[in-house]
Amino acid sequence: MRKITRISGIFFLNISLIAALLEILLRLTASSLPGSIGITARWITTGQPFAENWTPAWQQNRDHYYALRPGLDHAPQYGSPSVSFRLSTIELWEGGGIGFRTDPIDFFVDAVVVGDSFGMCFTERVDCWVDQFAAQTGLKVVNLSQPVTGTTSHYRILRDFGKFLEPPLVIWQFFGNDFNDDYGLAVFRGDLEEAEPDNPAQDEPSGMLEGLQRHSVLLAVIETLVTGRFSGVPAAEQVFVKPYRVTYGIENEHTLQFGGLYERQSLDMSRQANQIGLGLSRDALLAAQEMIAGWGGKLIVVIIPTREEVYAALTAPIMGEAELARLVSAREAMLTLCAEINLDCYDLYAPFAERALAGEALYYSDDMHLNPHGNAVMAAALTNTLQESRNP
Repeated sequence: MRKITRISGIFFLNISLIAALLEILLRLTASSLPGSIGITARWITTGQPFAENWTPAWQQNRDHYYALRPGLDHAPQYGSPSVSFRLSTIELWEGGGIGFRTDPIDFFVDAVVVGDSFGMCFTERVDCWVDQFAAQTGLKVVNLSQPVTGTTSHYRILRDFGKFLEPPLVIWQFFGNDFNDDYGLAVFRGDLEEAEPDNPAQDEPSGMLEGLQRHSVLLAVIETLVTGRFSGVPAAEQVFVKPYRVTYGIENEHTLQFGGLYERQSLDMSRQANQIGLGLSRDALLAAQEMIAGWGGKLIVVIIPTREEVYAALTAPIMGEAELARLVSAREAMLTLCAEINLDCYDLYAPFAERALAGEALYYSDDMHLNPHGNAVMAAALTNTLQESRNP
């Protein structure tokens, strides 16, 4: 019995030493570890999952909710721990106070783009659909898109920065959270009382094992290897966590993480906040129509669907038809608005869904934005649509 006890003690001592050494090794190498293991290790050791320190290029702005800082030069930006790009911005004129991801205007402007982060693009600039569209069509395009903004902001940007250019074509990029951003801007400015709070506070995990797991790199990495994700993301960041995961492609070479709380709240048109935002968006688009018509320009609204609806064959069986319908409701509301106020709208759902059925990856794995290939597909689809409208 003593021998068994002695052997067991030595075994557990060795296991403890190995675990301790692995814990130390993972902590020392956390900044350079690859993939999801590195992300998890950095959450534990530094409280952030990114491979480098960075500052968001967007800052709060009373007129627009958020706006890009001017004068950035290849500044690192992250959409998720695995999605990074470099961003440079300029002022269109001195003292404008807002940065734009575009070239200085020393040419006749054929088109202006307004939109949110999907218009600014979470890619290198050469991969952005705006720049690819300009290259394919030969049009001189000015990109005025600003991240974390809605339709009200897009109208104001066009009024304050695009109107003097009198572009023959205005491309208005829309994503389903624009209604929610319009509402958020109005509350931020104090124009509205908050109708309903977003992102309810979540309890921090309790219990010895859970507490240890959120302080031990080794245990967190083991969880990531077994389940594919780390459950110990801080409560403040939980809203951006994608709870569902599926692989797809010809050889299952792509991964899609989806169904985040942020998207489920900000695109759900059954929520009062988003309905209020819809009314604000309607007013802004009507004002934009009148303004653009005043200089004889053409307005086209390009609607970008969510990855959940584009890959519905994969996502619906996992998240359920009811939850998927909540996400689809924002795009459907925009299409209804297009018909009501006679907007020329182009919905990218059909060309995207076709590519999705072929197994192509159009969105990032763990971020809602289009990846470089998705941007290329969007640019080509928009180019074809524009050419068809000119040559019916």
